[in-house]
Amino acid sequence: MRTTLCLMVILGIGIGANAGTPKPQKDATDFSGQTVRAGKGGLKESVVYLEGKKKSEPMEKAIVDQRSKLFIPHVSVVTRGTTVQFPNNDTIFHNVFAYYDAKKFDLGLYPQGATVRQRFDKEGIVAIRCNIHSRMSAYLYVTSSPYHAVTDKDGRFQISGVKPGIYRIRLWHESGN
Repeated sequence: MRTTLCLMVILGIGIGANAGTPKPQKDATDFSGQTVRAGKGGLKESVVYLEGKKKSEPMEKAIVDQRSKLFIPHVSVVTRGTTVQFPNNDTIFHNVFAYYDAKKFDLGLYPQGATVRQRFDKEGIVAIRCNIHSRMSAYLYVTSSPYHAVTDKDGRFQISGVKPGIYRIRLWHESGN
């Protein structure tokens, strides 16, 4: 079904991971790169995170909006314990729900201008849908890592402020490829 790719990386003080180019920094470094699907170019909307000993605090703000029968953004990363806001900024009612991996919930039917909140305490993938509009979908990846990113349209990512240590690079994409 869906898979998570795992690689190992060791980051030392003053070592960066952008094509092997050192980036001198005293206590932390930026980790950047690109996810690529063989023969198809950059893999957009992939989740990339570094798994290590350091654990994150809940995020102060996370939003998955609803506009024009779409969830925006389509892919998000939040840290464990984060409460996500689901505002309905569409002109119609929506019913946001999820029955997958890290969280199962049904926020019920709510109108334009309303915002419902949901807390995410378990790590993993949350596939979000609208019970009224079957084409609406989004993914929320819940991690305990403070080092994470979602790739851009070309599959590029940057994770800033990575402390020296040993990490596993984790990659997730909705296609499972």
